[in-house]
Amino acid sequence: MRRMHVLLVLAIAFSCAVWAFRDPDVITTTLSRLSPTVAFMLLALLGANELIKGLRWAWYLRAARLPISLLDGLTSYLAAQAASAVPGGALLSARLAEEHGDGQVRLRHTTPPLLVQGLGDLIAVSLVAATGIALTAQSSLQLTVPVGGVFVSVLAVAAIRSERIASALTQALGKRRLTRRIVPAEEDARRTLLLLCRPHALGPGIAASIFSTLIAVAILLLLADAMTLRGLGPHEALYVHGMTMLAHLLLPIPNGFGTSELSLVGLLNVVGIGFARATAIAVTYRTLGLGFRTMVGLLILVLRYHHLLVELRRRPVTTPTSTPALDFAVEGQD
Repeated sequence: MRRMHVLLVLAIAFSCAVWAFRDPDVITTTLSRLSPTVAFMLLALLGANELIKGLRWAWYLRAARLPISLLDGLTSYLAAQAASAVPGGALLSARLAEEHGDGQVRLRHTTPPLLVQGLGDLIAVSLVAATGIALTAQSSLQLTVPVGGVFVSVLAVAAIRSERIASALTQALGKRRLTRRIVPAEEDARRTLLLLCRPHALGPGIAASIFSTLIAVAILLLLADAMTLRGLGPHEALYVHGMTMLAHLLLPIPNGFGTSELSLVGLLNVVGIGFARATAIAVTYRTLGLGFRTMVGLLILVLRYHHLLVELRRRPVTTPTSTPALDFAVEGQD
């Protein structure tokens, strides 16, 4: 059953990836115009970006006091990129991280880092977008978007840390027999969330998100310079990418399909790049990132997690008790 779930996710991922490459002529024509130096720099930046994101994920797992090494956390993130084209594909990284828990880690422990990582991303992108708005002298009214992003994240962290909200949720779940059995899992998840919402855990994660965002800005700069005569200034790239990512994070569209491309085209047009060139940049930017992540993810998945795809060996079945799973989560309370 576990193997079938992974295969199903990969099948859907390939379908979405094929949809993303639905106009290959635009991509091949654009890539043929890139010099070998630019192509090498793009690949290097894409690889560095995925490495930073993987280390960020590994950091959150370690900050949650989960018995998962830095390398295992990194590979669980990279392998999960095979499903990056699927809405909600990030959950695969939580599932793969569970593989390294020696029977003590469940999804209720690896899913909270995904939530906190998303909040950290929202804060980081909001800061980058606000910086871009200020440096490009955009309307001050646009600052309401990044300020709103920071406000949502801070409000979510405050709600997670609130004992009153936690007690109300536990009581509500405990009233019905159908949801009563969820209470222990909910309490485990909240303990993990409390560990991650502390400044010493959230701070480095936000810093890694900012670093990753700046690498993505550099990729956008390279593409714009290679594909247009005008190019982009660093301040303009900060503004365009920051606001595009805010639209991706704040709008309730699965995986940002459509919203990211439209936002990128519109913002590139706002800063002075023609619609046709802006469209080519947006399609190439999105496709390069998706294709690179999918290929790297498949490579790591086959090399490191082949037992999920093909039963090359049988693992002994363990029956862990609930106590060890709680011990490392409770430590953070001391």
